[in-house]
Amino acid sequence: MHGLDLVVSAIIAVAIGVPMPHDTNVATAAPATLTNHTVTITATDYAFTGLSAPVPAGWVTFRMVNTGHEFHMLATAVVPRGYTVSAFEDSLLHAHKPPPLKEWGGPNAVAPGGVTEVTLYFPPGEYMAGCFVTSSDGKTHFEKGMMGSFHVVASADSGSHPVAHSDVALATYGITTAGAPITRGMQTLAVHNTAKESHDLVVLRVLPGHTVEQALAWFGNPPTGKPAAAAMVGTTGLHTGETAYLTTRFDPGTYVFVCWMQTGDKYHYQLGMKRIVTVPA
Repeated sequence: MHGLDLVVSAIIAVAIGVPMPHDTNVATAAPATLTNHTVTITATDYAFTGLSAPVPAGWVTFRMVNTGHEFHMLATAVVPRGYTVSAFEDSLLHAHKPPPLKEWGGPNAVAPGGVTEVTLYFPPGEYMAGCFVTSSDGKTHFEKGMMGSFHVVASADSGSHPVAHSDVALATYGITTAGAPITRGMQTLAVHNTAKESHDLVVLRVLPGHTVEQALAWFGNPPTGKPAAAAMVGTTGLHTGETAYLTTRFDPGTYVFVCWMQTGDKYHYQLGMKRIVTVPA
């Protein structure tokens, strides 16, 4: 079990959506200095490093490196008005009910030794971050202290998102793909949440000699024992109308796109929120 949505499903209401930003052309007397919109986060068992510096508003790429021994994620959410970061964290930890939560995405299901990059649009504001993967002892990493916060500040340079090769739409409970077929090599996916509730996405590669069913059974345990799949890339919960850009290398083989969130005791992929993709040789 995992997920900010899972923890808060016993705690909060589902996320509400906001419109995505529109590109604008601004005339300037001289070229602006480009801002670094990549934030590198290191995940250990059980802490984040790299969240302390202010983040420029706009399109931000979160790059998470997992140096721990368990899967980790960087789930983010806007700190609600009237809450401090510590009060919001305390509310989540102790099952108090904060105002409706607005999740904002981040690297998801990063395997030990793995690296995942996710590009998202962040307006100025205060954000909470946490890892909601559940350990074998039944406790979430958030409960073990794997949390933090970051401040997004206004920036004249809003950056840009990668060019997407394919589109992935998340609905309740289904996943569809559109655009160019996914082929071998580096590919960028534009992941859109079209539902009225938060959803996330994990791209699993089914390892040779295993079936999709075996891959999903292994991934949902949580992952222990001999792997039947490899988590390639993913984003944590997106609010309604939000888009995340994920880039990874696809080799020939079978992949399954899944939502790792839960409703009750069921993962969303157990409710039909999965899609099998075959990448040809």
